[in-house]
Amino acid sequence: MEWWQLLLYILAIIALIWLALLAIDISSILGFKSKLEKRTVAFSVLFMEKKDILLTIYAMFDEKKAEFSSSLNKAAAQVRWMKLEAMKGEEIENNVNLLNDFEKRLALLGHKYPFFENDEDYEIYWTTLQDLNANYRRNVANYNSEVLGYEYWRKFIIFRPFTYLFGFREKKRLN
Repeated sequence: MEWWQLLLYILAIIALIWLALLAIDISSILGFKSKLEKRTVAFSVLFMEKKDILLTIYAMFDEKKAEFSSSLNKAAAQVRWMKLEAMKGEEIENNVNLLNDFEKRLALLGHKYPFFENDEDYEIYWTTLQDLNANYRRNVANYNSEVLGYEYWRKFIIFRPFTYLFGFREKKRLN
């Protein structure tokens, strides 16, 4: 065997190892991307539940003829028409800020008008909101850990140009 044949043989082995590592890298990225999409669906479900409960509490105050500020009516309209399907990271943060703002405004309204001090349904709604907020925080922690895994494999130094060519872009962590 001549020296150039041996060199070609070694280069072929290195190329095969590199392709195998690239396949592992891409499959890891796809796995994390799939998990992130599932987390986004989980956020949609949580937000839909929270939206329904908040609008129900708003309707309860409306039935009791509570006076609403224009900012509360505006927040209710924004919550009513918010987009919850196929969200991206920035939309998730905008939606959670909108829902939390509306929740705080309703809580202040509840302190101003003690219509429902001993109402069991009202208390159940607020307890459910607390559970949904805890689930949101858990989902954010899981989402952020999966973003870290995705970014690790996406930024793997010898494959970075190829992951960019394959369309894998940076994902931002949630706050």
